[in-house]
Amino acid sequence: MVRFLHHHEIVILQLRAFLAVIEEGSLHRAATRLSLSHSALSRQMQALEHELGGKLLERSSTGVQPTAGGYALATKTAALLASYDFTMAEVRHLVRGETEQLRIGYLASAFGEYLAPALEKVRQVHPRTKVKLLDLFPGEQITALRQGEIDIALTQEIGDLLGRDFYTRQLAVTESIVALPAGHPLALRKQAKIAELKNETFVTGTEDRVPGYRRRLAQICRNCGKFRPKLIDNGGDLSSKLAMVANEDAVALLPGYMRRQASPGVVIVPVADARATWKLFVVWQRGKTAGPLLTLLDSLPAKTATAAHARNDDQLSTQPHGNGQTRNRARRKLSLVGSRLTNKVL
Repeated sequence: MVRFLHHHEIVILQLRAFLAVIEEGSLHRAATRLSLSHSALSRQMQALEHELGGKLLERSSTGVQPTAGGYALATKTAALLASYDFTMAEVRHLVRGETEQLRIGYLASAFGEYLAPALEKVRQVHPRTKVKLLDLFPGEQITALRQGEIDIALTQEIGDLLGRDFYTRQLAVTESIVALPAGHPLALRKQAKIAELKNETFVTGTEDRVPGYRRRLAQICRNCGKFRPKLIDNGGDLSSKLAMVANEDAVALLPGYMRRQASPGVVIVPVADARATWKLFVVWQRGKTAGPLLTLLDSLPAKTATAAHARNDDQLSTQPHGNGQTRNRARRKLSLVGSRLTNKVL
């Protein structure tokens, strides 16, 4: 395939060749160094002199010497090319996502189980990369991704909604737990069923901060307990929600990775219903191909599921119609591409 150079690219090549001639003091030695024929290098020098309108080199039987104009050009060209190379490399890294900083939005409750081991691998493979961690609500992660403030997000149910704008990958399907007041009749049980929570009031986050949570909660209650949950809003963090559970006679249905969150007056009980599951996603910017990002993606756990995931008929009601299979095929293809890119980078 023949590639035609633009004028500015030709001038850059001529300037690089000119510096080589000055440094070698000989067209023959410079041509050897540049892997060019003597005649091709000579034509480049003539073209550069024509571009500038005067002689740059004095030729003799012993070699070449710069004219006054050639000396001035050589003095300025070294700095010019260094600046050009630096700028091109910097922008190239930027558009490829190859920055020295990896910005991660994440859920604190999922950090230890899913993100921490992968970050350790990133630090080993890319020790110069600075990792910036931002503990954000899922809704805040969406905003940060759209505004380019983070490179990747570890988030929950909303991952399904972002496939058109970002690359997404499902990391896990986890069981449910229920947070109960310490004096609740179910607090001493080893497991609780969703149907037993029919008369409870559920603490839920606001839609702007935890988009999709209410929908999933309603699906679980409908499919596993045959009831519509009564909800009470809490726009705060998980600690704030658990404080409401402890003090306002409410309950909270949560993903299993939040089970380690301790709070006075609250008891965490596993949910027995196999279909009461939650998804965890990783979402990242399209076009990002940086080594640290690919290392992180490659080091995150492959999709895991509770034993009931294959029987989770909730997916039937949430699966988009029409292009769902096409999107799944595209995601599988993306995973293969990501693996190849990772191997190439590493």
